[in-house]
Amino acid sequence: MSTIHYFPRYSQKENMVTNNTLLLFSRLYNNSADKFKLFLNALLENDNIEIDTTVQFRQQEKGTGSVPDGVIQQESFKIIIETKLYGQQDINQVEKHWDSFGHENKKIFLWINKDPMETKYKQQIIDRLNAYNRGKNISIVFASTTFKKICRLFNDTIQEYDIEMKELIQDYENFCLETGLIDNNYTKMRVILSGTTYHQNMKNNIYYAPRDRGYQNHRYLGLYKDKAVRGIGEVISSADARYLFETDELIIEEVQMGTISDEQKAIMRDIIIEGTNEFGYSISEGHRFFFVKQYYETEFVKTSKGGLMGQRYFDLAEIEGFNREMSTEEISQFLRGKFWE
Repeated sequence: MSTIHYFPRYSQKENMVTNNTLLLFSRLYNNSADKFKLFLNALLENDNIEIDTTVQFRQQEKGTGSVPDGVIQQESFKIIIETKLYGQQDINQVEKHWDSFGHENKKIFLWINKDPMETKYKQQIIDRLNAYNRGKNISIVFASTTFKKICRLFNDTIQEYDIEMKELIQDYENFCLETGLIDNNYTKMRVILSGTTYHQNMKNNIYYAPRDRGYQNHRYLGLYKDKAVRGIGEVISSADARYLFETDELIIEEVQMGTISDEQKAIMRDIIIEGTNEFGYSISEGHRFFFVKQYYETEFVKTSKGGLMGQRYFDLAEIEGFNREMSTEEISQFLRGKFWE
């Protein structure tokens, strides 16, 4: 017998995905206006946006020259949603959507994508939006999120006893998984060679490689040495950098993920100098630097002949016994004693 779904599966077009997402939002609002308010503000929290979606009822509120018997009022706001499935970057098309705002007190342009926005493109949109706001003398704010985050925050908002809402978000999450809106980036580990630099990498929670090598999105880095993955860490930031020896100047050329702190810049500088002096590596330009929160030792053994050729990606969720709720340290223990070819 086929399972009855809340959300249609027959299309992956953006309008279908947007329709299902709006359906999810509206079902939560119809279930509980208070929970919808909590959910929506949690979704916008990282962009420092807060809105009040509740309807207020007041009696005999003093107005201009009169006291009406009663007032029913709601904050004026409008959220325009742009759903992106394939990472399109057409900023001119994006700007056309802003003309759809009217005289609302709060105007929010919400970008929903499979993956977190690239830092460079996000800044381009913000810069264009700031110029648009100045030209129109209005205030539109920009926010971005992912389908994965929508699922997580929805689950965080509802209670265990909200059976209908639990079934709803489970079906929406399954829809996202089936249509590729949530992929395995969250559980993907990229394994790379680190024989000579293993101790340097582990000590500084860093890894570097040529920036033109080609990268898939991934959450974890695995350091390969002596026929096994010996270290694993969760990636928190990455950037392309260039170092000028003559002026002792480190230049951050592009940030792909997260932010690069002054401490991390100092580490990059030291790593480049050490790589040149100790290992004879030319990494002062054309390289991408990845930082992890912390590396943990592990032993995920390669049983087939030969070493690792280049790099390899693993979906940890495909390893029996893996749990998505595991911390990186728990994953490092989980991988000990397991094998791959």
